[in-house]
Amino acid sequence: MAPEFESGCPLPFASGPDGDDISVAAADFVAWQARAADDARAASAGWPTVYRVWLQRPDTTDRTGRAVYFQAGDDDYAVFASLTPRLLVHKLPAGWLRGKLLPAQRQSTGYAQTVIPRLEIQVPGLALRPADDDGSIALSPRSFEELFVDSGVELEAVPFGDAFARELRELAAAAAHARTCGRPLRLHQV
Repeated sequence: MAPEFESGCPLPFASGPDGDDISVAAADFVAWQARAADDARAASAGWPTVYRVWLQRPDTTDRTGRAVYFQAGDDDYAVFASLTPRLLVHKLPAGWLRGKLLPAQRQSTGYAQTVIPRLEIQVPGLALRPADDDGSIALSPRSFEELFVDSGVELEAVPFGDAFARELRELAAAAAHARTCGRPLRLHQV
């Protein structure tokens, strides 16, 4: 649960450590979801925009993935965004992308993502900022769009309240099904 929201609309169960499985009566969750959706709409004006990275695969019309890869200098980098408020670049270990990840991806799916060519060639004048204490490098949405132009990579920008409401609707559908089956809704907290 996003900290921006949890204080205003407590969950219908006690929060536990990450990774815990939680059971909640489906009817309780459905009632909570209705209250939470109303509260989210009312409070969402001050919430941030969140981003999701999508990759358009050439072998399907579906969008997939949440990570994309590019080169800068002699290094490989990844951008991962799945409803996150910041676009963060992470430097990958030497040889890992081409030696491990892409071959494993090709073996399991029959497809391997394209790695965007060198940043300095793709977007002249664009340079990566220095990494923060966690080794992450912030990338603006505009720089992201410039880097991945015409590459099949899409950056989706969604107001946090809309993204949260969409996720709640999916959970509410699961809770409604659980309620009709007379079962509790089992949630896995990550």
